[in-house]
Amino acid sequence: MNTNLFKQFEDIPYFSKADLRLVYNYSENALNEQIKRALKNQIIIQLKKGLYTTTLYWLKEPNKDSFLEFIASRLRYPSYLSLEYILSKNNLLTEATYPITSITIKSGRSYQNSMASFNYSSIKEGLFTGFIEKKYLKNNYYAATPAKALFDWLYLKNNMSQNLKKEIIEELRINWNNFSKSDFKEFKKYVNLSKNFKVAKIAKILKENIYVN
Repeated sequence: MNTNLFKQFEDIPYFSKADLRLVYNYSENALNEQIKRALKNQIIIQLKKGLYTTTLYWLKEPNKDSFLEFIASRLRYPSYLSLEYILSKNNLLTEATYPITSITIKSGRSYQNSMASFNYSSIKEGLFTGFIEKKYLKNNYYAATPAKALFDWLYLKNNMSQNLKKEIIEELRINWNNFSKSDFKEFKKYVNLSKNFKVAKIAKILKENIYVN
């Protein structure tokens, strides 16, 4: 195995098989063999098929959370961080969550590697909104606001009774103390945009019992 093959990629967040082809004049079979050996020897980490980072980059990265968030945006594009991951980061979920969850307008997908699990849920293009820009080094990626993350979570939640009542406030296991009135106002904006009966009913229950004024 050519141990120098991946050295020039040790200072960048990720690289593709196509990037390797541009740099090295290997046949397809030879390149595949080099990648296979590098994976076996833990010189590189496969993010998904055809996309990699070097193990050295991962080990040296001081801000692993931001790196993984950025990688999530590259594994499936376009996408933005949302759902349980953002709810948990904002102390809205009472239970811990481990996968990095995102919204995409493409079909849903999951990826798993030695660093993390990445789950993507699909939403219609008209609701692909409500996110803010974040930075990793000089690269942009996007994350839902707490209000949009809650909307996405409820909008896509399938295991809910159609006969929604006040008890849903407790059943959702959301820390409502961490969801402000301004958050709720923003949440209602997405509810109105969606014209979805389920989330509209939940918004009505929340307004009557928590966000009265």
